[in-house]
Amino acid sequence: MKRLFTALAALAIWIPFNAMAEIKIKRWNPEGLDQSVGYSQVVTIEGSGKMILLGGKAGLKPDGFIPETLAEQSKLTWENIDLALKAAGATREDVVEIQIFIVDLANIDPQPAYQDVRNFFPTGHKPVSMVIGVSALAIPELKLEINVRAIVAN
Repeated sequence: MKRLFTALAALAIWIPFNAMAEIKIKRWNPEGLDQSVGYSQVVTIEGSGKMILLGGKAGLKPDGFIPETLAEQSKLTWENIDLALKAAGATREDVVEIQIFIVDLANIDPQPAYQDVRNFFPTGHKPVSMVIGVSALAIPELKLEINVRAIVAN
């Protein structure tokens, strides 16, 4: 019995290490997006599939320009998300989750941002999502940021 327990314990340890050995994590800033210093624009995790994490995508051009209105920022944000997904080898159909952070949500009309979400994803490929009202974002001029998770099967 002790030998069986030891064998099972060794197997339980070996399987996670073996699975981790097959995982590759890549972090980078694709051309066309601002070249951040303190964080990565795109992270992919590959193994039997690939997970793509896009953190804090916003309506920010590579030269630092930020449009003034929520509608303009939302449009540019989704363009940046599309660019980042393509750079990571993914499409809109691969997105499984989004988190939208909107500044001063209680006092603005978020409909332009909501409509852009509806327009971005094709029928039958709507991700789970949540909208979070915040008082501010790291860059004061930003009115929204979006986190994205996508999965690409091998």
